[in-house]
Amino acid sequence: MEPVELLQGVVDGGDALVFDDARALMSALLEGEFSENEMSALLSALHERGETSAELAGFSDAMRGAALKLPLTDAERDTLVDTCGTGGDGSGTFNISTAVALVAAAAGARIAKHGNRAVTSRCGSADVLGALGIPTEHTPESAAETLRRDGFAFLLAPRMHPAMKVVAPVRRALPFRTVFNLLGPMTNPAGARRQVIGVYSAQAVALVADALAFSGHMQHALVVHGLSGLDELSLSGESIVAEVKGVEVRQFTVTPEDAGLTRSQDALAGGDAEQNAAILRGIFAGEVGPARDIVLLNAAAVLMVSGVAVDLHAGVAAAAAAIDSGRVVRLLDQLAGAHA
Repeated sequence: MEPVELLQGVVDGGDALVFDDARALMSALLEGEFSENEMSALLSALHERGETSAELAGFSDAMRGAALKLPLTDAERDTLVDTCGTGGDGSGTFNISTAVALVAAAAGARIAKHGNRAVTSRCGSADVLGALGIPTEHTPESAAETLRRDGFAFLLAPRMHPAMKVVAPVRRALPFRTVFNLLGPMTNPAGARRQVIGVYSAQAVALVADALAFSGHMQHALVVHGLSGLDELSLSGESIVAEVKGVEVRQFTVTPEDAGLTRSQDALAGGDAEQNAAILRGIFAGEVGPARDIVLLNAAAVLMVSGVAVDLHAGVAAAAAAIDSGRVVRLLDQLAGAHA
């Protein structure tokens, strides 16, 4: 079936796409085969019906195929971890997953952090890293170099996914989240095979986890949603977690107490890039409180999937040691200084 026929089938309310058809449809979209009206109709139809895990798997496979590639070996990719989430939870928190990425890197994980500038928030991961003096405009070659040298590199989504520019104006014009909010975290340009993905709803946890399992390329991933509304593990109560290892999925809940931390109802509010950078600097300097604790909790999850820690308790201890020993601050200086 031709891509335009696949598109029309979705728009007309036909059956959900199988993996191969979803991949073919997304490949055609990224190659510019559809008009803006056709793309808008497709994204609207998917939003109204809801995407399936097979569709997400096919779409993400096409996006990874169209992305710029980092010159890394398979062995290097197998150890990489990403902390990219969907965003869009409307919580207005500071950049938790970005802080988590830096702490986890200082604790020994190798982080290929996929992210963007602000879209639905006041401050995206690229914005706060820029305010911290860390480069965000890597080429595939420079990203691979800094990954090998520092154990951390930021991968700016628009730079690494140039084919996505065809759909950018359509996404901006639509008044709702599209399938690309889910696909962003599933399309790490470095080919990271370990990941913690925060999603904006409880329903999206199983959907994304099943899509990752359908693809079968993840060594170890956690898809998480804090029931307080966060696309992170929550400090205020339970979080839903789906663990993916290859094609296997296991779902469970996590509380702060499971990691040896105390619950907090504090809002963890963020602001603009400079304000959020100040919050991160405070955490990295050793300030205690809920902001530190939510970073420790989520960094513990990253250290688990990376293999640095065996469980959340050990992950919290390793993350705390990375902060309190000054290793996180030294990593910041290294990342900023190497590109000054």
